[in-house]
Amino acid sequence: MKIRQLLFLATSIAIAACAGSGTSFLAGRQALLRGEPDNAVGYFDQVAQSDPSLVVSSPPPRKSIWTYVGRAHYNAGRYGQAKTALDKALTYVKDDHVARLYRGLTMIRGYTAPPPATTFFTLQEISYALREGVSPRRVGAIARERGVAFDLNVETENQLKTAGADSVLLDELKKLRAERANQSKPGDSQSREGTKEIGTALTGLRDWLDYTIASTSQGQFWDPSGEIRAEISRGLRLATASQPDWGTIVTSAESVGYKLEEESDRARRDEAEYFRRRGR
Repeated sequence: MKIRQLLFLATSIAIAACAGSGTSFLAGRQALLRGEPDNAVGYFDQVAQSDPSLVVSSPPPRKSIWTYVGRAHYNAGRYGQAKTALDKALTYVKDDHVARLYRGLTMIRGYTAPPPATTFFTLQEISYALREGVSPRRVGAIARERGVAFDLNVETENQLKTAGADSVLLDELKKLRAERANQSKPGDSQSREGTKEIGTALTGLRDWLDYTIASTSQGQFWDPSGEIRAEISRGLRLATASQPDWGTIVTSAESVGYKLEEESDRARRDEAEYFRRRGR
């Protein structure tokens, strides 16, 4: 049992060990999951500059390090920088389905929009304020005064709830998101291209997940409820509709990306617990 657990732990941190980047990657991923995309970008950039061709296999599915750079920029609302990083990711890993998913999302979100002003309230600042005990009502008032430099998506909403956001604050941020979106809407052709990209990514993720569950030793621990596969199927139906609802497509695709990242940690915990119980 101890050998199995040690091997399992080694797999979870075996990213670019030869480049000495494992610690920075893990710190970046923790920052991303805490709702600190600016900190995450710093860590991921450090890894990417050290080894631009790095392929991250754990957590699965396999991704370029640039996918994480792009994802952090995406959560911070910097869609132009996110798309640049995601384009780079696909030059290194052509079957990087997560990079393709978020690339499609940047296209629907409007990656040609100008970057937000530096005085806008960032996701990181809001998360920090909530964790430091600033009331959600006060945070909402500041956000209204300054504006926000990010969109509220599935991932950032969950991060803000963890930091202490209530429904009133989330509703206010949604209103601000809608106001900002109305100022810079992508054209239909760009949105359709983004939707096509999301459809391709979801198909790749569906096939990868089906293979993982059916043909790998860890597969029994992945998506036991079928929730992720159901969301992927829903996203594919939305992406192939004759009259696409881009807002719903975005929400569904973001949900798949967020759940997959969470699922990798849950599957590892369940696998470790399974072998712990068997070793008794």
